[in-house]
This record gives sequence, C-alpha cells and structure tokens, in this order.
Amino acid sequence: METTSSTLTAFRQAEKHFKNRANKDIYPSLRQWQDRLIDLSRPDSQEEDEIWAAGWWSPDHDVVPAATSGRRRKGIEKKNKGERLELDIASLESLSLHGGKTGYIVAPGCILIPNYLTVEQQLSFLHDSLARYTLPPNPLSLSTHYDLPPNLFSLLVSNPEATILPKHMTGTVNPEVLASASQQKSRKLNDTEPASVIGYEEIVARNKAWAGDVPSDKLGAKEVRKLWKEIRWANLGWVYQWSTKSYDFTPETPIPFPTPLADLCSEAVASVPWENVFSSVSDPDASTYGWQSWPRDYKPDTGIVNFYQLNDTLMAHVDRAELDPARPLVSVSLGHAAILLLGSDSRDEVPRPIILRSGDMLIMSGKGRQSYHGIPRILEGSLPSHFFVQESDSEEMKAAKNWISTARININARQVFPPGFKRVD
Repeated sequence: METTSSTLTAFRQAEKHFKNRANKDIYPSLRQWQDRLIDLSRPDSQEEDEIWAAGWWSPDHDVVPAATSGRRRKGIEKKNKGERLELDIASLESLSLHGGKTGYIVAPGCILIPNYLTVEQQLSFLHDSLARYTLPPNPLSLSTHYDLPPNLFSLLVSNPEATILPKHMTGTVNPEVLASASQQKSRKLNDTEPASVIGYEEIVARNKAWAGDVPSDKLGAKEVRKLWKEIRWANLGWVYQWSTKSYDFTPETPIPFPTPLADLCSEAVASVPWENVFSSVSDPDASTYGWQSWPRDYKPDTGIVNFYQLNDTLMAHVDRAELDPARPLVSVSLGHAAILLLGSDSRDEVPRPIILRSGDMLIMSGKGRQSYHGIPRILEGSLPSHFFVQESDSEEMKAAKNWISTARININARQVFPPGFKRVD
C-alpha cells in the first residue's frame, strides 16, 4: 500500500520534498520554504551566489510538470534562474562571539556561525580530511569489507587505477567475527536509548560481546579511484560502533584526536556567550547542562568525518551515544552546500531547512542535542571557486580538489566523557 503524505510525519514530508529527483531538470523548490529557510552565509550579491547561479532559485522548480517527470527537457541550459528571494532572519537572535564573529541561535541550544572558516582553513581541513583523517588506525566505512592499504589517499594521487581487494578474497577475515556472526544477527538493540540512560557499564558489556561486523562476500576488486567514490565516513578518537550504536571503551585510551581540529572546536565553543544562549525562561533544564564550564573544559575526543557524494543523504536522527547528553557537538561543512533539516525532539514538528555552505559551523548543545536533524540534499552546482584546481596546487591538493568537485565533507566533533568522569573496568 502506498504511503500518503497525510500519514507521514512533518519531518518525513520535508525530507521527501528535498530528496525528490523524479525530474532530472527540476530541483526541490527553495521558494516554497522561503518563510522557514535559513541561509546566513550567502554572498551579498546574487550574481556571486553559486546556489543562485546553479538555478536553485528558479521559479521553474515551484511546479513539477507531470508530463516531463523522469525525463530531461530540451533547452534546460537556458533555464530561467529567477530572482533570489530575500529571507527573513529578524526572528533569529544574534550572538556577538568572543573574537569578533557573529553567531545565530537557529533552534534551542543550536548556534550557526556563518563563514567560520577562512578559505585557507577550508582547504587545509579538506586536505586533512582526505589525507590524514583516513590514515590508520582510524576506522573507515570501507574497513569492514576491504583489505585497505595504509596509504589510500597517496594511491589516489599517484596510482588511482591500483586495485584493492575485498577481505573475502584475501583471507583476512577475523575468525572471531565469523564465529559470532549468527549471534550478531539475533542481537536486537534499541537505537533510541541514550548513553546517559544506558550507563557506562552496559555500554562496555555490549561492546565486549561484539566481535565485529562480517565482511561482505559479494564484493569484487575495485580501483582506488572508484573506491574513493564509495567511502562514507572516517572515525576520529573514540571508535563508534555502528552495530551496537555505542562507543567501544575496550581500549585504555582512544585513538589520538587531531590537535588542529580539537583546537578549532574548543576555541569555537569558548567564543560563545553561553549565558545568552541558555536561560531558565527559554529552557527549564538549562541549569543542569553545566554550560558555565564549557569554555574551559570542552575537549572533543571523538568525531566522524562524513564524506558525501552529490546523491547521498543522511536521514533524520538524534546523536545519543555520548555520556553527557548536553555537551556541544561541533559540525563543520566543506565543499558543496547542503540542506540541513533541523527539527525538535519530535518528528511531528515541521523542521527548519538551513543551507549549510562551505566554512559554516553549527554547534548543537543542551536541548538542541535531542533535536532530529538530517541532510536530505546536497545542492548540485554550489561548489565555491576556491575549490577549483589551480596550476600552482600541489599534486595532493589537486587530487583533493578533484575529489570535492563532486562531493561534500562534514566534520563533526563531540566529547564522550564529561569532565571528572571515572571509568570503571
């Protein structure tokens, strides 16, 4: 039976709108969401706006002609780009950050800082995301299935046609993983349980019983350049186990978290005047967050680097694996712009679409950590010009820019343990 829009949650309806690719020439309408849309780092001039230039503000997208659904119309290269509509941000409370930047409260506990990263920082973190954050011992989304070399990015630069074999062809599958495969399939986990409720001891027990994911036996050999189109994430610091939906606390210490990224996030959190973000009037639970100490003791020790291709999405979710459910999650965008849907703690409430452009930073904290959020759309054609390849670029930077030409990166950092937490083995 086909699901009607009336049976979908408000969040799901918004996701369907922005994910729609039924017609190759019609983008999901931004104009229909004008009253709720946020785009804080858009250039002042319409002509300098990559999103406008790519045709995202065209009135042609407001109505999808049924007769052309699924087909490409002739003359689309001459499509009317329309006029970029003005967006009302008067309802957003602005924050003067320590250091001179300006942030905006876009939802309870959620601060969007437009253009937080300079162009130089964006290029530096692009390089680090591909060349450094993918180095062992950091787990990658491909690590379960492929016998990955330690120099995956170096191969992309020097030998992109090199062949990588899956583990079932190299015989490197861990026997313990195979032995526990049947037990893993029968294991059921509640994906909505917050770590702060489950407790540290139960998290440790769950991961001790988990031997690992079983590699696919259906994959074939693949060239490095093609494998780089399939990478979806790299894990930094404490390892998040997707199957148990919790962190693996088996090691004595986590994988070292990158210092430049940690410093960037700590400095951003310290720059926020948190007393202006939280009050007993706007959030009755604000007194329990401990925000007064965040400028001094926020130190990220885990993170995920998300690698998006242009057709990729991230469905609505809430990040609940940290033991302190209120401490900031810091998120940085690189490359193509994307639509972030930011809602509340209920999927039934209409989310707010936010255009995240390269260099933007979003900090989610307090009540905002329980807000559903997702990425239903990467905006095609929105890559800033500083990611275009230049003759003066190094070979590694050329490879990085070529990769981001059809992609987006999101780096997010969190702090697993609240200060003073004592681990019990």
